[in-house]
Amino acid sequence: MMTSNCVDCNTNIGGGSCFFRNSKLNCAVCNKTICAKCASDHALIPYTPNEEPVPVQKSSIKCYCKSCYQSVSTLDYSRTYDVIDPAADDEADNENTNSTTLLWVHGGGGSRRMFYPHAKYLSKQGYRSILIDLPGHGTLVDTKLTLDECVDTVQNIIQKECTSSQKIVYIGGSLGAYTGFYVLGKLNTQFSSAVLIDCGQNVGPDCSLKARFGIWFLRKLSTNMSNKALMGAMMGEVNKSKADYHLVETTFGAGYFFQQGGAQCDCMHTVSPADIIPSLDFPILFFNGSEDYRDSEDKWLSLCKNKELSSLKVYDGGDHFFCHDSRFVHDMLDRIDGFARAVV
Repeated sequence: MMTSNCVDCNTNIGGGSCFFRNSKLNCAVCNKTICAKCASDHALIPYTPNEEPVPVQKSSIKCYCKSCYQSVSTLDYSRTYDVIDPAADDEADNENTNSTTLLWVHGGGGSRRMFYPHAKYLSKQGYRSILIDLPGHGTLVDTKLTLDECVDTVQNIIQKECTSSQKIVYIGGSLGAYTGFYVLGKLNTQFSSAVLIDCGQNVGPDCSLKARFGIWFLRKLSTNMSNKALMGAMMGEVNKSKADYHLVETTFGAGYFFQQGGAQCDCMHTVSPADIIPSLDFPILFFNGSEDYRDSEDKWLSLCKNKELSSLKVYDGGDHFFCHDSRFVHDMLDRIDGFARAVV
């Protein structure tokens, strides 16, 4: 039997007992030999500016060696976060220029590309944005994901990129919102406000049996399926939805990162928003889709200390992917603009 070694993990392919490791594939770019495990970890849909129309197809997913994967991905692997400055003076609203920084934190399995077009849109309103990779995701995929590591990641970037005179707005989606409760509780004085998206369901220690089952099921999926398989499964869900906003650029073209799927579930199930929200001194703007799970959104809002400026917007017909649904995106971004301006 002919054998060869995977260019990434150096596993001998064709001579061992592990079928998954011993399945031989070739990188879609350099054609070097890779095992099925590495190939499935490094899978994405190549992105071009003329993004293919939705629905996206599983047949578009390509597998790569690690080096080519990082080259093809929409993520820039030379750094771990992106800074988008306000647009040129002739495009931007000068009132906000350089005074407010938006810190964007993505959802589980994603990366900082998730909110890239959203940040570009708000740059034309004069906002500076920082988009980060959470530990265990994107360029930090090999960093252990814990709640305290999330705090350290955010704090280190703020110290490098922000000044004490700037207003900083935390914007987190799904996992970035649930870990955001914890981050905001630890770094309360460093933020002027927060926007939390897709976190209307209580999945913490005191969650319902239904939510507890959901966490268990997500853990099973993320720990037993490869990134490629999960991307294919997610495409099926997205294609049932009306999500259509820069999907390949922000999600499928960056790649999926569920290597630490169990840790993602641990983080969400550890955080108790009801214990944290009353301690936060700043207002919170919540966004959810009406079709998403949301058993605690009213409770979260009622616990906000700043009741005058805190609010909840639920998009009728929106699901968990509503922030990539062109029916709602610009309204959401305009509301974020108005909210950030209202906070002194």
